[in-house]
Formats: sequence, C-alpha cells, structure tokens
Amino acid sequence: MLSQDKSLVSVYSVALLFFSALCVKSILRKRRDPLEKIPTVGPSRLWLHPLASLGTFFHGHQMIQEGYYRYPIFKITRCFSWLVVVSGQEYLEDLRKASAEQLSFPEALNKAGQFDHTISPGLVHDVIHINAVRGVMNRNIATRFPELLDEMDQAMDDLLGKATEAWVSIPCYKSAVHIISRVGARFFVGAKLSATRRFMDIMLCYGIHIIKGGFVISLFPEWLKPLVAHAIFNTEGKIREVEDFIRPIITERCEDNSDLRTDGDANDMISWLWNASPQEQRTVRDIAIRVIYLAVAATHNSSSLLTHVLLNLATYNTYVEPLREEISTIVQADGWTKEAVDKMRKLDSFVKETQRLHGGDAAMIIRLAMSDFTFSDGTFIPKGSSLAVSGRAMNQDERCHTDPLEFQGFRFVGKDPLKWQTTALNSEFMTFGVGRHACPGRFFAITEVKLIAARILLDYEIKLTDKQGQRPDNSWLAGIFAAPNKKAHILLKRRV
Repeated sequence: MLSQDKSLVSVYSVALLFFSALCVKSILRKRRDPLEKIPTVGPSRLWLHPLASLGTFFHGHQMIQEGYYRYPIFKITRCFSWLVVVSGQEYLEDLRKASAEQLSFPEALNKAGQFDHTISPGLVHDVIHINAVRGVMNRNIATRFPELLDEMDQAMDDLLGKATEAWVSIPCYKSAVHIISRVGARFFVGAKLSATRRFMDIMLCYGIHIIKGGFVISLFPEWLKPLVAHAIFNTEGKIREVEDFIRPIITERCEDNSDLRTDGDANDMISWLWNASPQEQRTVRDIAIRVIYLAVAATHNSSSLLTHVLLNLATYNTYVEPLREEISTIVQADGWTKEAVDKMRKLDSFVKETQRLHGGDAAMIIRLAMSDFTFSDGTFIPKGSSLAVSGRAMNQDERCHTDPLEFQGFRFVGKDPLKWQTTALNSEFMTFGVGRHACPGRFFAITEVKLIAARILLDYEIKLTDKQGQRPDNSWLAGIFAAPNKKAHILLKRRV
C-alpha cells in the first residue's frame, strides 16, 4: 500500500513538474513574443495553440467579429502561429501603401494555396497572366460577350432540357459551378475546349485540389511538401493533359514562334498569354500552367457568388418582378450586350448586397510580412507574420450600413456608382480588395454573374425547395472563409 502511495506521489510530482515547465515556457515565450502587445481574441498562451486553433477552425468568423468591435488591430490563433487582423482606417492605409518587399500578397496567396506544389514554382510572382487579365482580357469582355451568352444558354439547356414547363429541382452550387466553368472556359480557351468533357473535368478537379490539397500540403514541413503533393494529386499528369489540348491550338494559330493571331475564334486567353510572354516563356507548358491558374481562380469565387445570388432570388422573391422589369426594358433598348448588363443598376445592387451579407470572408486581403514592418502608430509586425483585414465585419458595420444584418436588395441603387457599384473599390467594402492587389478579374466575374442571373430571371421561375421559405444556412471553411450551402437545392421552371 505504501509502495502504491509512493508511486502515485511520484506520478503527481512528474505531472506537476511538467505542468510547471509548460507554464514557465509559456511565460518566457510570451515575454519574447514580438506580437505580445497586440490584443488577442481567444486563448493567448502559445502552448495552447493546437487546442485554440481548433476553436478558430470552427468559430474563427465569430472571433473576428468580436475583435472588430473591440480593437482596430488584434490577433487570433492559426495552428502554431498568429493571424493579425486589422480594421482601422489608419491600418488599412498602411497596408495599401506597403511595398511587396514589406507585405506580400503573392507570398500570402502561395502560402494558402501552396501553388509552388499544386501548380508550378514561382507562378504567383510572375505577372504575365495578371497583366493579361488587367489589360487585353478586360478590354475584350464586350467583344466576346455574345459567346458568353451562347455558352450560358447551352449550359442551362444541359441542366434543364430545352423545353420543360414543370418545376425541376437542381443542386444550386453544383449547377452554378457547371454554368460558371462552362462560360469561363468559353471565354478563356474557346468553344471547342469548353465543350470537351475531359478538359472541363481536369479544370474542376484542379480547383478542388488547390482548395483542399493546398491546405493539406501546408500542414507539412517544406522538405516533405513535394512528396505529399505528389502523393495526393498527379500534378504533372494533369498539366501534360492540358498541354495536349492546347498544343494543336497554338500550332494551328502560328507555325513559327511569332505572335499568335487574335482574329475571330483565336481572340482568347491562349493567344493573349502567348503574345504577352517573352520569347523564353512562349512554351505550351507555360501557357497550360497559366490557363489552369486563371480557370481555377475564375471558377471558385464566381460560382460561390452565383450560388448566393440564386439562393437570394429564390428567397427574397419580392425583388424578382422589379428586376425583370429593369432587365427587359434595358434589353429591349440595347440588346444583350455588356453595355446593357452594365446599365442594370438594380441587378448590380442585388449582387453587391448579396456579397455584403452572404459572400464575404471573415478575413480578407491576406498579406505575409516579408520583413519587419511597423504600422504608423508604432505597432510592430515581425517578419513571417500573416495579416488580414476583417472584411465581413466591415461590410456589415452599422456605422456604414443601416440595418446591416437585413438583406436590402436595392440598398445601393441611387448611390454613387464610382464608389458603390459592384466592381468599385472603397475602404468601406472590402470584397475585392484595395490598391494594386485588388482583384483584376472582377469586371469579368461580375459581368458573368449578372448575365447569368439576368437570363435566369427572364427565362425561368425560381423558388426554394423549402416550403417555409427559409434560406439555407451558409457554411464556414476553416472557420474564416464563407461558403454557400453546397447541399441546397432550388426549383426552376421555364416561363411561358
């Protein structure tokens, strides 16, 4: 009995010693932590990071919302590190002015998506495709608009059939992905590839891989990441397949190594990227990698936004007739053109209000500190820190918007379009970012979403499958990134 008591005392002593060591370690690390002076939302002890990060994984958006109303800058736990979140105008201006050598958006993007391992090393630092989007692509949206319209109609026919007057239940998110990916592919690579099932399957698989695989790969040390990436996805095999689809197109458009023609069907991203590239990067592989990157980027966020828009049209049906009236009046006067879609101010407001209330991530505009950085008020951020803006909380701030948790589809009608149209940038609405790293593809994305919504409104009746009219709840990825309910269905039938 005495022996047993001694053993218990020994166990308790070891446990107490271990706990004391953890406490001492925590105190010492806390004293050395350069982010210690920044307020913490949630557990503040570094040794509790693994446990605390689970809370962030499930409730991160709530923590950021809490922090937004308490502090202009704060931090929350993310795995074994901190995420510094800012919201005050002074901090936002500092972020906007910071150079890429100080706070890098590409490096933060690469860290999140692990593009060095999921697509190709160095891709996020190469601006060829970004410049192509900002320049020649955006200039050609109006020119290529009839093709977007044609592809959208074909995609809807594939979903619902050409002539049905009965209500058809469709999975909202999967249908949005189907339409967006088809329309985007038609714009990027032309009618032949957008109609090729295998090519479209590769693009959709790649999108899933980057979102899920990138997260998995990020959990491993650098030396293991190439092995993990190879084990979970055949990146090289997929790239070679895309090369095989693109090679004959490049060969047909250009027999030598000069610029590709951009007339007629050749006026697409393949030619734009080729012509924008220096001679050493005019390779089929290089074009294939860029096409994959742009197609994935164009599909994910636009599909989520379109899903939210369709769910809101089905939920808030009092907006349907005013929207139809606006759309039909403008189309009768101007036809189905990009200029006509741009004039649809009520529809634009409906889409923007959908973004504001349902589509914004809790943390946006993420940056990675490439060197030690000091904000204007003296707040110090050490090299290697991750920073973000509390975008969703800002978009739903009652100081900027009346009744911010209420959906008001025409909230932005009549407001200054230079500040409040969906593609505009301002510091009170953070969905597309700020400054030189603002989303360059937002003009195409919004045109695409508005076109699809407008066509569906004129051609179809829409309602929820829920007889009570309750909009399906949104989901949260990793506790921070907003996503539409992917199990939700809506009902459509052709109008007569």
